[in-house]
Amino acid sequence: MIETTCLCLAIPRSQAQTTVVTREGIVVSRALSGRVELGMDKMPVKGTTVELCSANWKDVLASVKTDDDGHFSLQHQSGKLFYLRVSSPGLNPYQVRVRVDKQSKDDLTIRMDVAT
Repeated sequence: MIETTCLCLAIPRSQAQTTVVTREGIVVSRALSGRVELGMDKMPVKGTTVELCSANWKDVLASVKTDDDGHFSLQHQSGKLFYLRVSSPGLNPYQVRVRVDKQSKDDLTIRMDVAT
């Protein structure tokens, strides 16, 4: 009879390093609402914080969480440039400038990446 002993050690993993991802250019959307997805798989990210920020990204003017399907909606005035910061534990924070144009066909889709 052969006996095997397995020794398991719990080694704490360090916190993943996050990198703030800032999208170049301005995104045009028909509303200040949309969906947050994970990577190219387009999986919805539930409970993500979406913040409407000041132009220097320092002050939070409004904040909402995404629903079970990754959707969010913020109240706004049209014709302005908006600064959104999106964050969720374990994912790289994402910043994007959005111009609302009610004539636009596009909804706002934010794709986030896993922090490494």
